Amino acid sequence: MPQHPLYAKSYFFLFLILAYSAKGQLGYQLPPKIISTFKNEYFYPRDSTLTDASFNCTAQNGPIQYQWEKDGVVVQSSQYVSTDNLTGTLKFVKLQNRDYGTYQCFATNDNGTSLSKPFKVKEASLGSFPTSSIQEVQCKQYEHCKVPCRNKPRCVPESHCKVRWKIGEGTNTYAPIDKRVAVDNNGDLHFLWTKLNDWTGLPYLCEVSHEQLNKPVVGSQTSLRIDKTSMALEIDPYSVFKEDGKALVGGRGVLRCMFSGYPIPDIQWTSPQETIIKNIPSKYEISDFGRVLTILQSNPENEGFYICLGKAKTESRPQNVSLNVTSAPVLIGDNQMHDMTVTEGNNATFRCEPMSLSEELPPTQPLWKKNGVDMEFDEEKYILTENSKALTVIDVQKSDIGVYQCMSENSEGVLLKEAILNVMDPLPTDNTTHNITTNITFDNITTTGATPTTTVKQTEPQTGIYIIVAFLVVGLIILIPTSIYLYGRNKSYNVKKTKDTEGQGHSQELENILPRTENNPFLDIHE
Repeated sequence: MPQHPLYAKSYFFLFLILAYSAKGQLGYQLPPKIISTFKNEYFYPRDSTLTDASFNCTAQNGPIQYQWEKDGVVVQSSQYVSTDNLTGTLKFVKLQNRDYGTYQCFATNDNGTSLSKPFKVKEASLGSFPTSSIQEVQCKQYEHCKVPCRNKPRCVPESHCKVRWKIGEGTNTYAPIDKRVAVDNNGDLHFLWTKLNDWTGLPYLCEVSHEQLNKPVVGSQTSLRIDKTSMALEIDPYSVFKEDGKALVGGRGVLRCMFSGYPIPDIQWTSPQETIIKNIPSKYEISDFGRVLTILQSNPENEGFYICLGKAKTESRPQNVSLNVTSAPVLIGDNQMHDMTVTEGNNATFRCEPMSLSEELPPTQPLWKKNGVDMEFDEEKYILTENSKALTVIDVQKSDIGVYQCMSENSEGVLLKEAILNVMDPLPTDNTTHNITTNITFDNITTTGATPTTTVKQTEPQTGIYIIVAFLVVGLIILIPTSIYLYGRNKSYNVKKTKDTEGQGHSQELENILPRTENNPFLDIHE
């Protein structure tokens, strides 16, 4: 079926509307909004050449100038630290003690300033073992034996640290980790049941390494004395180590359980919902021969007590291990810190109601900023209500355009939420009216029900937004008839427009007239 000419005209009007929207009234520059995300903390060693210590800050609504601050002071480029005001990049070649602290990105254009969430840059470090003499640990064949890592040095962050046990000083031989031999999260070595050949005459040494520093430290030399048993007797499973876990929302939560017994028991995990846990991609991961359960993407529903159980011919007593899911303050609900456009002279209210997860310390009272600067509250301009959870801007003017920030924190982190306020011109107070008479006929159109009649006010407003409305009205006048489906019998219509009695516009009346001939199969417009 050929396309009706009305469709082409409709597309033309819609194109005009979109073009005007892009270039005219809606073409002003908005305040910036940073879209980059950063973790709470980053760790880098001191006085080491770095290859991956850079941060990219990106914001929408350019062109934009970027600035980085450390502990509230603008970062200046130097021999080892560089910033780029055009790209928003902060790069460290080498970190010195003065470079550790809290960093934040500021993105600015002519209409405001957006802030990134602040984050900390901390030192990655590893201490050393004190000098000490070798110590002996007494063990018994077929039974559990623990070798403590004495005076274990501080290693930051712990997620970058690893403990292994060397056999013999100056060797590259390590105690193998298997179902019978394990290392707990404190660094202690466990023989879940002991063999006589676990002691070879060479001392055991605790080695702590840091993946960023590549310089392991060794200490806690230990010898074993293993008492022989005449007969191997079965030993029921029992717990020798367990450790609770903690995770940020969306992060990894790690729980640990370790059981001894002869023979070595298997380990079964049960969720707070009392379902047996298996390896499930993106949800659960069981590792280290069943001794470690990782919740891969923690959320508040994962919080609670998990049960680990040692199972052989008999079962151990169930062990409760808890997962605490934490978060910085959050905003719950659909009406909080939304971008808004307000007509000049009206009021604008932003809501910010920070909450902590259950069993967390409550968040601090909201702190309000505009364009990254603490607000000075003048009751004639700004009103804080509901314990600072609602900010109202009174009688908004173009000078109030900008980015408004709400900040709050608890023991787990900082909440920073932004909302853009944009201000439109006030509504016009006068209109220009037109008297238009047009005769339009339509071909092959079916109507249902009574004779259709439409009344339209046509005005020529003085602001861009009303030009858009005018385009929409004219577009709808053309689009409505095209939506009436075609049928075989021809009818024609006249549209008569007459000025109304009050001079406020004109009315348009669509009347059914005599059937048309087939001499003119498409739309005719008669002036």
